[in-house]
Amino acid sequence: MTYKKILVDNIVCTRRFHITYDTEGTKQAKVELQCPHCGIVVFQEENHPRASLVREENLVQTAHLSENRLQSCHFQDTFSPTPIEK
Repeated sequence: MTYKKILVDNIVCTRRFHITYDTEGTKQAKVELQCPHCGIVVFQEENHPRASLVREENLVQTAHLSENRLQSCHFQDTFSPTPIEK
């Protein structure tokens, strides 16, 4: 059983996602992981072992980005009150 880790950086919302999977695991027809905040697809493969999003962090050093990069984010603020137009 060998685990492999993939880093995916989203340069729009400055988040880094840590994805792991067992290289000897049973292959799934389609594996897809989504961002827990905005729902965009972070990782997608066909005929691939099941993968898990094990960690996310704020991307603080943009000088050392991973090879896997995203350039979109669909996050919407639902906590702030809606401004009242005058």
